[in-house]
Amino acid sequence: MSFSSTSTLYNPTFKYDLICLSSPVHSSPKSSSSSSTTSPLQKSIRQQRMNASQHLFHHRPHHASHQHSLTSTIHKKTNSIQLAGKLEAIMSSPLMSPVKEAFHSSLVDAAVKSAAPIAAPKSAALSSSASCVDKRRDSTDYVYTAPCEHHPSKGQTDYLVNDMFPKLMHDLSTIEFGIRIRDFMPLAFKTVPVAGLAEKELQLLNGLGNLPNVIHLEDSFVNDSGDTVLVLPMLKKFEVSAYNQNICSIRKVMKQVLTGLAAVHDKNIVHLDINPSNLMVTHRKKNVVIIDFGLSQTIDRSSTCKKAQLPSCGTVGYIAPEVMHPERYDACDPAMADIYSLGIVFGQLLEPYIPDCDLHYFGSKYLSVENTNQTIVMLKDFVAGASRYPSILVHAAELLITMLAEDPNERKSAKALLESHTFLTCGSKLELCDWMCRVQEIKYQHYLYQESTACEIYRYR
Repeated sequence: MSFSSTSTLYNPTFKYDLICLSSPVHSSPKSSSSSSTTSPLQKSIRQQRMNASQHLFHHRPHHASHQHSLTSTIHKKTNSIQLAGKLEAIMSSPLMSPVKEAFHSSLVDAAVKSAAPIAAPKSAALSSSASCVDKRRDSTDYVYTAPCEHHPSKGQTDYLVNDMFPKLMHDLSTIEFGIRIRDFMPLAFKTVPVAGLAEKELQLLNGLGNLPNVIHLEDSFVNDSGDTVLVLPMLKKFEVSAYNQNICSIRKVMKQVLTGLAAVHDKNIVHLDINPSNLMVTHRKKNVVIIDFGLSQTIDRSSTCKKAQLPSCGTVGYIAPEVMHPERYDACDPAMADIYSLGIVFGQLLEPYIPDCDLHYFGSKYLSVENTNQTIVMLKDFVAGASRYPSILVHAAELLITMLAEDPNERKSAKALLESHTFLTCGSKLELCDWMCRVQEIKYQHYLYQESTACEIYRYR
């Protein structure tokens, strides 16, 4: 076979004739005219290719696109019928009745705004339907419930308890966390199984109302077990060590807690269990609030109080001496017990700033009246050397001495401290340039002292 005849097989025109399927394939004039001169091998190859192209053309179904569209239409229609059946089954479920009512209510609202007539029930007027919209929305809101959520009781569907939050178990109560469905407000559900304590705390919280820096009772109900559940706002834990970095924060904490105690004492109520675990912080404004009035007592402050009026209760390490041993002291104002307990918390906050006064023992179960009296002696020596220390720390030490006085009659009320004491009434500018370096030096000396005596070393940020 010559080179020229071989090159004819790969002619672009010949290729184009083979792949063009839009019209019947015929041999080109050039190829037909030269058929007599082509070799048998060329004729055989050309004939096979033409047969293949004609087979593709003649056997190609012209209605393929129509058939495909018809098949897809039937498929879509089948899916639509199945989906319609599912939607009908879902909407007929009793769980979806609130959704249908809300949809009808939205139509009522739209008609009221546009003053257009709507298809209302035969026995109900438009005005009556519009007046029921808010009631139906408040009482029958549809909310998706996750597998980790449940209602606190069968009869109480306004709240959801979230099992993902750890449940806090105490001797006298159990606390769970969840939300209110209406506005998704984070809440704490405190279950008090002891009927007497539950009724007492419920009565006290209702009497307190909306006092500043005091926890507010949102709601209460009885669960399926017959126990009283108090619905309270969810708060953050109060960390004593978190405020050791800034004495301005310590002053803010003291002012807020004293403000709450002053309001509670004005209601003739004594808390009797002030300690860091009963102080919490709000999420939004970071304010400190007083919680847990389970041990609180209502007192009669119109006349001189008797010794036996207060029970021996509280948290070990924070109990006032007149509560532990009422026989040793004269008649006094029972509210002073809360001042003493808050003084112990104040000493814990000041521990990094006032060295060598044994404030690290405060809050310990080994703390006694004798230890506190010894600390007061050290604090007085600290105040005596006022020229060596920042003035703001001296004022703080003076306030601590007043709050920790063993004789309750020597302590001042929360209201009097807020109005008169220098540490609480001084301006927002607390001589930062004067005492900041000295505070860091005190911390470092305290660190070296503990390291030399092989004691636990406190790390300060």
